[in-house]
Amino acid sequence: MSFFKRHSLPVNLLVISITIVFVGAALVVGRGGGEPLIQINVGDPSPQDFVANRTIEIPDQAATETQRQLARNNVKAEWTIDPGVTREVRNNIALFFSDLESLATLTPDEADALGLTEEPADTTVAETTVPETTAAADDTSSTGAEDSTSSTTEAETTTTSSTLPPRDPEDWAQLLRDDYRLLPTEAITAFITLYSDDRARVAEGEPSTFGAIEDAADSEVTRLMNAGIRDTELSDIQNEYADAENPPVFIPGLSADERELAEPAVGQLIAIMLRGNEVEDAAATETAREEAAAAVEPQTRTYLAGAEIVAAGETLDQVQIDAIDQLGLIERDPGTSRKAIVLLGAIAVLLAAFFLWRIAPGEWSEPRHFALLGILLVLAALASRIPEIIARDTPQFGFLLPAMMFGYIAAILYEPRTAVLFSVPVAAFTAISTADVGLTVFAGAATVAPVAFVSSVSSRRELRIAVAASALVLAPLAFATEWVFTGYSTAGKAGLFALIGGVVAGLAAQGLLSFLENLFRMTTTLTLLDLTDRNHPALRLIEEKAPGTFNHSMLVGTLAGKAARAIGADTLLAQATAFYHDLGKTENPQYYIENQFGVSNPHDELDPVESAEIIRAHVSDGQRLARRFRLPPEVIDGIRMHHGTGLMRYFYHKALEQDPGTDPDLFRHHGQKPQRKETAILMISDAVEGAARALAQEEDPTAESIKKVIDAVVGEKLDDGQLDESALTFGDLTAVKHAMVEALVGYYHTRIPYPGFPGPQVESG
Repeated sequence: MSFFKRHSLPVNLLVISITIVFVGAALVVGRGGGEPLIQINVGDPSPQDFVANRTIEIPDQAATETQRQLARNNVKAEWTIDPGVTREVRNNIALFFSDLESLATLTPDEADALGLTEEPADTTVAETTVPETTAAADDTSSTGAEDSTSSTTEAETTTTSSTLPPRDPEDWAQLLRDDYRLLPTEAITAFITLYSDDRARVAEGEPSTFGAIEDAADSEVTRLMNAGIRDTELSDIQNEYADAENPPVFIPGLSADERELAEPAVGQLIAIMLRGNEVEDAAATETAREEAAAAVEPQTRTYLAGAEIVAAGETLDQVQIDAIDQLGLIERDPGTSRKAIVLLGAIAVLLAAFFLWRIAPGEWSEPRHFALLGILLVLAALASRIPEIIARDTPQFGFLLPAMMFGYIAAILYEPRTAVLFSVPVAAFTAISTADVGLTVFAGAATVAPVAFVSSVSSRRELRIAVAASALVLAPLAFATEWVFTGYSTAGKAGLFALIGGVVAGLAAQGLLSFLENLFRMTTTLTLLDLTDRNHPALRLIEEKAPGTFNHSMLVGTLAGKAARAIGADTLLAQATAFYHDLGKTENPQYYIENQFGVSNPHDELDPVESAEIIRAHVSDGQRLARRFRLPPEVIDGIRMHHGTGLMRYFYHKALEQDPGTDPDLFRHHGQKPQRKETAILMISDAVEGAARALAQEEDPTAESIKKVIDAVVGEKLDDGQLDESALTFGDLTAVKHAMVEALVGYYHTRIPYPGFPGPQVESG
């Protein structure tokens, strides 16, 4: 593979060329030719007889629009009553009666001008009873009843009033005629007569009846206005009420003579006061008409297999042309269109390669990854042909297009940005294969849909949820797309097929993904999930041969995962490299302190240089074993880099005691400094776990003491230059240290002493 890496440009150009050839073949093989040999247009005579070669149903847009327009026309206008007009008419009626009453007598100024004085009214003495109640609560009964007594006193009040002189009836009538010119004189005269008679009746101590006339007028006009009066109806209603011979008014509580005067007068008063108060609501009318139009089912025209679509010479309409086109009844030039298709496919491939080079140069320089991109592009071109195969009779079947599969695979095999750019060729291939704008939009969006869900998964459960969520997103996406580009009536069917297609695409993607990641030896989320499974053969080997190392690796994995999550690094990769970083210790587990339980340390009998060689060997042994277990290259990098070129200080200081001039290079690891954040985190986590374990053997760890240990470890790695080649920033290191403090405090939490067990005793009771 090193040859390919050194010659990535020619290899990539070869891959691009091969991809263009296969994409072009996938897009043109089995499809019709290019430009039609004869042209047909709406309104032109048909150049030949056209007969359906299979049953087909064609949407008839013109007939549909005609039916919708008829539905609009059949909707009656919506009307609304203006309450302000109703109030105005009622107020005008009330104002008339108020004027009638106020003009019945002279004003004080008029009386003075005529030399008339106010007539004194009778003096009356009224006895007023004022109750005085005294209540006393009595608590003697169990029900809490109260006894009360009351007394009354009587007081006498004297009232004196005066009245203004009555107005002459002729003057009274004239004043009303001046203010109400449209009201007939006989109506004014009738109201004056009725009101005067009522005053006389009241003066004699009889009850007033004129209020019934006012109430009847208000009730009748209120009823009319609440029912609504349109301007076109106003004249007829006014004429009806102005008819003195047969007024449509009934006033209860009056004598026959009074009714004979009052009812025509009230009718004529109402007639002059009425106003139109019902107006057309244009917005509501338009809404109702559009709702009626939307409820019309799309019209279609069906041609059975063998039926004539149009005879030669007959005028062509759009439905016939659509049927002829969809049935492929016009021969096409076999070459022109295919050349254009191949050209478009080549442009889509070149754009994808260019975007990959600009956005993800690391993928461009990796021939395996670039070759995989070519395979995915060919598969996308083949998938774009699915709609034309399954959606001949039902266009909505096209939404079964498995575009989501490519976004899902690309997001896992590459990274989110590469997956997003993959939507460009997928949409382009769909446009070439289907010439359907709606499906093209859907294909591009469906490719992007799973990226956000898949790119952050950290467990197989989350992966399954991501597939389900992505499929659910496709349903409303297809529904909206079909609604916009075709119509509402078929949108539900499109959404259902998209949901089914999303589920199938998700399942197919998972199966295809396993095959591709094994074929191209790519480290994906699925690979890392498998590696973090405790039943992995390599982990079981560590657990069986070096149980202390196994426990150490698990804790290092916890620290690395928490630290990686704190800075947005790849959590799964950090955990996986931590689990396997000490795989080489299984070759000689007894030489490592964590596995020396109940035995002496063999390094006590060895020369420091020899001990350093043994310790150093676990890195090379680990890489060899990792390749045997077919661990991913990224995990092998973690094994090689987790000590970097660091100094084995214990053996170096032991050697200094023997020879102060000892060369420190004899005690350095022969690995490589961490090149990425995850391996740098692994180096820190490995050292921190060992230092914290040593601290716990000397004293009970506290948050402060753990923090000092972590600061010391990180400072030592920085001073030694071990983190120089990693991408960690000082801000990252701060977050990493904080995360590790939290993790170790949780691990070394205080435990209560139990009676009867070794350790500090507790008092009983």
